[in-house]
Amino acid sequence: MKATMIARGKGSIIDSPLSLDAGSVTEPLANLRALNRSKLVRALCDDLRTADLSGRVLFVDTTERLYYLDELAHFEAGGGARGADEIGHWFANRFVPHLLRASKGLKLVLAGREEVAMKPGVRCRRRVLRNWSSSDSDAYLASRGHVIDGFQQAVYRLCKGHPGWTSMLSDTAAILDWNEMDLFELERVARDRPAEEWLPRVFLSRIPEHRRAVVVAAATLRSVAKEAVTAVLAETPKDEQWFESLTAYSFVQLRRVYRQRSSWHIHPLVRGAILSHLGGQEPLRLKEWHGRAATYFSRAGDLEEELYHRFCSGDTSMEGEWHHLFRSANLACDYDSGLRVIELITVHEVREGLLRTRPGLVSHALTLRSDIALHQGRLDDAILEAHQALRIAREAECVREEAKALLILGCVAERRSELTKAKGLLGEAFDLCLASDDTQNGANSQLHLGAVAARQADYVKASECFGVAAKLFRATGDELGEGNVHWEHGTALRRVGRLAESREALRLAAGKYRALGFRLGVANALREEGGIYLREGRARKSRNALDEALGLYREIGDRLGEAACLTELSFLELSDGDPDAARGLLRNAAALYASIGNELGVADTTLLSAQVLVHQGVLDEALEHVNRASTAYGHLESRLGRANCLLLSGVIKQVTGALPEASVSLARAVHAFREIGNAQGERLALGERSRVAVLERDADLAVRLARRAVKVSSFMGSKAAMAESMVALGTAELAKGRAREAMQAFGAGRRLFDELGIARQAQEASRMMLLSGAVL
Repeated sequence: MKATMIARGKGSIIDSPLSLDAGSVTEPLANLRALNRSKLVRALCDDLRTADLSGRVLFVDTTERLYYLDELAHFEAGGGARGADEIGHWFANRFVPHLLRASKGLKLVLAGREEVAMKPGVRCRRRVLRNWSSSDSDAYLASRGHVIDGFQQAVYRLCKGHPGWTSMLSDTAAILDWNEMDLFELERVARDRPAEEWLPRVFLSRIPEHRRAVVVAAATLRSVAKEAVTAVLAETPKDEQWFESLTAYSFVQLRRVYRQRSSWHIHPLVRGAILSHLGGQEPLRLKEWHGRAATYFSRAGDLEEELYHRFCSGDTSMEGEWHHLFRSANLACDYDSGLRVIELITVHEVREGLLRTRPGLVSHALTLRSDIALHQGRLDDAILEAHQALRIAREAECVREEAKALLILGCVAERRSELTKAKGLLGEAFDLCLASDDTQNGANSQLHLGAVAARQADYVKASECFGVAAKLFRATGDELGEGNVHWEHGTALRRVGRLAESREALRLAAGKYRALGFRLGVANALREEGGIYLREGRARKSRNALDEALGLYREIGDRLGEAACLTELSFLELSDGDPDAARGLLRNAAALYASIGNELGVADTTLLSAQVLVHQGVLDEALEHVNRASTAYGHLESRLGRANCLLLSGVIKQVTGALPEASVSLARAVHAFREIGNAQGERLALGERSRVAVLERDADLAVRLARRAVKVSSFMGSKAAMAESMVALGTAELAKGRAREAMQAFGAGRRLFDELGIARQAQEASRMMLLSGAVL
């Protein structure tokens, strides 16, 4: 891939360090191995920021190679799952929109074999390049050193100007030193047949016969080793230099995969073509060779490679070992290993065979991959995988896998605050679990139904769902599931202000997780506990819990958890009077969210940074952050995010004295929260709007709004919400001149804060009571 900036009619002004032109088309990774992606990306961004981009055109060639860089993600990113830090996603969804917004008049041209899906709002026109004309084909071949007219004409007759096949045929001719007569013979073989049907066969036929079997045997292996090839062939080739001859071919490359040492690999295009050809022409031979490879790797103690070759041959007798491998990786929070295990099923050559014989297993693997994407906050990826799994499960009538896919889609909807949709999907999943006697997924469905009910402030229903989930988990002996029930219950109790009970539930969860060695669960429980201590004003205990959680997240490489923990720590720094430290932590959290493609997390940290700026009194910049977050939430279709932006925008306008605008913004926030069933947001927006009415000297409206906030808080069953709403009501009553009623409201709020152990707000309520008494 090469990024170049030019002005019309002028030469290049930037030839960025992000120049990944690998030279030969048969070795697209040749120059990538030594590159550090993050440094290159920063260098490109720095170059583009400092350049005058008006009237310029940025060309990005071979955009599909953006995705080749993903192969390096797990060496350079310092944690996180394979495919989580996709530069292709970063380029299309963050870099391009930012670049176009910042550079008026800039034109961007992307060229490649694969379509790059641009973010909504980016205006673009797509053009499909047609096959070359004969003159264009001749010019390309001449540029590759093929200048004989007869050769050029024969290539055009064979490939009909298709750039990909012309390029491959050109490379093959160069590798094997073909001449014009070879092409005439090739035409006879290929007459009236598409290139993909004959090119692999011809490619193999041009390899010397004594080396051909070696190349095909090597193509059955994901990693080419001398002993493995010998095992597949079941004999040692007679040529003593056979391995050196094999690795001398340009389509055999030395590269690193995952965290292992560098090893030899057949180029993916060549390997795919050979496997496809062999599967169509000699399927029994291919199956036998995969069986030999499985036996070899079994003796070598490499379970993953053994499973891969067994699955390739259609043998699923070791499916239990595959499940065990994934469970072990998942419990250890090793998402790289988990995704690698999943790929043993979802890789093309395995998936195509298993779709005919074991579609339920393929669907299951896709739901596992979707689950990891959900955990990492890559919601679009989670939806894509879950929908694929759902389609396969329904076509194959695999009810359990259909339920699991619906469960994940329900969890995604919950994460996006689409609570009505989530409730419907989770309810449908639970019904299917009942029909198929699937206790495990039924328990998980009830667990998440409880979480949805808690977010809808229906805590009676939430408690019922948690109880059903706990009973089902106990029935299956699933201690991890029991821990998850305690954790969800604890977060629900925290939401309603029952902090002591919440902390106890979280301690029960942490105890279960510690006993199982589930460090991620322990970290999550500690993070929630740290937030509770902060709410109670116990800063030291809060910091201790959050620091321990942060250490665990970093130890296991969970960047999503680390980002959430840094966000909690930013609140702590703000409460300690260090807003600069709070903003620094939020910047770090945003970078972590961005590194795993979690755009919602980035938007959330932008909005939280706006709150810090309000605290510092930097209101113009705060409003800019709110607007930026609102735009991001709009692209992500996050109604909750947009509602929170309206709320904070109203608060900022109130502080600046723009009271009519503040009132409008807060009224819209009230409506937005009510529409999505978010009682907590509606209560906060009503309270803030009541304060604006006090400032506008409309005491009657202020009291009505505050009473509505009290009513919503009562519905929520949250003592913390009720305490805050009573203070807001007291303020409104005092503005109306009703000091006795104000004292009663402030007194009720103070008692609730005292009961909850929230000393700072209890003291403020007491101060307001004294003020009301002075008015009397």
